[in-house]
Order: sequence, then C-alpha cells, then structure tokens
Amino acid sequence: MQRLFVIGGGEHARVVMEAVRSRPERFALLGFVDPQPCAETVRRLELPRLGDDREAAVLSAQGALAVLGLGAVGVSGARRAVVERLAAAGVRFCAVVHSAAWVSPTAVVDDGAVVMAGAVVQGGARLGRHSVVNSGAVIEHDADLGDFAQAGPGALVGGGTVVGAGSYLGLGCRVRDHLRIGEGTLVGMGAVVVGAVGDGQAVVGVPARPAGGGGSHG
Repeated sequence: MQRLFVIGGGEHARVVMEAVRSRPERFALLGFVDPQPCAETVRRLELPRLGDDREAAVLSAQGALAVLGLGAVGVSGARRAVVERLAAAGVRFCAVVHSAAWVSPTAVVDDGAVVMAGAVVQGGARLGRHSVVNSGAVIEHDADLGDFAQAGPGALVGGGTVVGAGSYLGLGCRVRDHLRIGEGTLVGMGAVVVGAVGDGQAVVGVPARPAGGGGSHG
C-alpha cells in the first residue's frame, strides 16, 4: 500500500481526497499540505493538515507520494508552477483513479493525473501529467489530454482528438472527434466544438466560436 498526501486543502482537493479514499487497497491517505488552515476540510473529511508546502519535501523523503489537489477554473499556470517548484524540492507524484471511474487497460495515465467518479477513459487514450478528468467526463478512444489539461464535469472529448497542454474544457462541453485543441485553450461551459482551435484561444457557444473577451467559462 502506498502512503499518499494531497497538495492543497480547498474544494477541489476534497474531491481528490475522496478519490484517494475510494482506493483503500492501494493508498493510505496521510492528510494534506496547504499554507492555509483549511478548517472545513479538516472537519468534513477528518483528515489532518500536515503543514505547508515545506512539509511536502519531508514527506516525500520518507517515501510518501503526492497528488495535486489544486483546482483552477479556466486557463492558469498556477498548477504547473506549484508542481515544478515541489518537484525541484524532491516531491514525487502518482496518478489517482477513483474506484467508480472506468479506465481502459489500454489507456495511458501519466504521473499526477486524476480521474474522478463516473468518468470514462476509453482504449488507447492518454492522460498527460497532472491532467484532470472530472466527474462524469468522457475521454474517448485514442484521444490525448495534454499535461495539466482539465476536462470539466460532464465534458466529452471525441475519439482521436488531441487537447493541448494546460487547456481547460468547461463543464458539459462537447469536442468532436479527431480535432486538435491547442495548448492553453479555453472551451466554455456547454460549448460544442466542431473545428480545430488554435493555441491560447477561448471558444464558447453552439457551435463554438471565438469568445469576445476570453476569460473563464465554467
């Protein structure tokens, strides 16, 4: 059984912690690290705050692995910055798949990826490092979700589609098969993407079109 701790103690982190707890045969959850007290998380999940980020390197030196619990709505480099800083301090990461998710044995799940309850990852798909497949999302066969990309709850990525690193797919969006979604792309909540999207773009609507001012959508 692998000893594991979560980086972050906020709302998204609580969902990650419950995913870890769903696999008691694989993980022993020690608690979480966060600069803030996160009293609600301590109370609700009855888990200890182990310290701030400095404690993460100590725990890793003792053989524990980490999983990122920092959420972000929209495109943000914050999650990547935290991982790079902690990795440089010796923190090692692992992937977590909720027991109520289904991931094909032929899919590739890279270190740090998290798959939430009700999600489906089909054959030949790849989940990049520290990517997130949120509750009820579907990553179809041979699709590629890039490093630090996030598929929001109920999002659907069609077969063979490539989603670039750091992209954010909003809640309930639909992305057609065999497209390329560029790096750092924002797909708004409920959008239906039927054509390729370039790096750094934001699209919204049905069918999806460029967003006037960018920003966060779902």
